[in-house]
Amino acid sequence: MISLWVLLFIIANQGVVIVDNVWFYEGDLKTRVINTGDIIEIIGHLDGRVKVRIDGVVGELSSGVLIDFDEEVAEDRLFIFARGYYDQGEFGKAAVLFETFIDYFKWSEYLAEALYYYGMSKEELATRVSRADTLAGFLFNERYNIWYYSGDAYIDILEDFGETKFASKASYRLLHILRMNNLPWNDSVPLILEELKMWEEFAANYETSDEYIPALLELGYLYRVLYEITEDIKYRKSATQIFQRVMEKQPNFSSSAQAKVHLYELKKGENIYKY
Repeated sequence: MISLWVLLFIIANQGVVIVDNVWFYEGDLKTRVINTGDIIEIIGHLDGRVKVRIDGVVGELSSGVLIDFDEEVAEDRLFIFARGYYDQGEFGKAAVLFETFIDYFKWSEYLAEALYYYGMSKEELATRVSRADTLAGFLFNERYNIWYYSGDAYIDILEDFGETKFASKASYRLLHILRMNNLPWNDSVPLILEELKMWEEFAANYETSDEYIPALLELGYLYRVLYEITEDIKYRKSATQIFQRVMEKQPNFSSSAQAKVHLYELKKGENIYKY
């Protein structure tokens, strides 16, 4: 047995912990707690236990609390766990596992999707950031007193996966991040027109995407804001046309209901920006 562990020690590989609050045993003693995303060195597997080394200390873990990067379906399992945490609303765990996935499986067929949900996880986490040095990848809008995600993962998607369905999703999220950077508008027509032009380009480039109708709703919203600021009737007409297009293209959906409410409020002269 000793010679077996010596051999395994020599050919050690790495793995990642996939759950929180895991006790690390040195012999029969619990010596520390490790958590989701912690990278460990794996020495070997034996009887449902895994011999590991952490910070130079050798101990054992249950095989069910980690993924060995050398196992045949490690890529698939890690992706499933990361996506599962995202779907459950556990965005901290999702972010750290997606980040690990991106680092260790750079050529994966799931990489574009992993980048997208990593970005979405970081956007969710941005709402909880309280200190600039606690989490990387966040920016602070001092004028609006809000934290927001920088969007780095979405930029990577556009650079490396521009022909996939995640390109439109990434572009859509980046436009929302741009808005977080520019708020508050303070009635700046040039600033709003700059954003409106980007939404128009998005709608022109991604007409067949899932994000096309939401982009039209954003366009209609911006036209309404411009109308309220300037009282220029051309913006009111543009908003009306946009919302009518939404109802034509996607009747009997929630987006159509939103467009209908917008049209009703325009007709009644109600405000959406200046209350």
